[in-house]
Amino acid sequence: MKPSLRRIDSINLALAMHALQAALDQATALSVRVSIAVVDAAGLPIHTAHMDGAPLQCRDIALNKALTAVGFGVPTRVWEERLAKASDAVRQGLPLQPRMALFGGGEPFLFEGAAVGAIGISGAAEQEDEQCAQAAVRAVLALLDAPSA
Repeated sequence: MKPSLRRIDSINLALAMHALQAALDQATALSVRVSIAVVDAAGLPIHTAHMDGAPLQCRDIALNKALTAVGFGVPTRVWEERLAKASDAVRQGLPLQPRMALFGGGEPFLFEGAAVGAIGISGAAEQEDEQCAQAAVRAVLALLDAPSA
């Protein structure tokens, strides 16, 4: 590879579909209606769903959670604690940035220490959004850790 280029691992559509289905299954088990956005390592949406009855605005919030999770490589729920330790300028400025979601429901898919994609869930209580996102992470990790055929 040329020294001026880099390559990054990223989830594919098949893996995104497994993640989304795990999140849908968890939402169904919790009896909640959510929007789900799965993005690849570059933050491009590769699979989305909007459950019947989920609030319209949740589509964009779910995508913003996924973008925040993949961009920083951490769950969106950690931002409350991070911002509490930050300067006033950061606490006031970061939430104003476009496409940022600094509350629970966004989870990165980490592989060998790097974010290879992320999922964002919105529409239920924050803790329920997190449970759905974490179900998707478990499904992705199970497939990534599975031995190759």
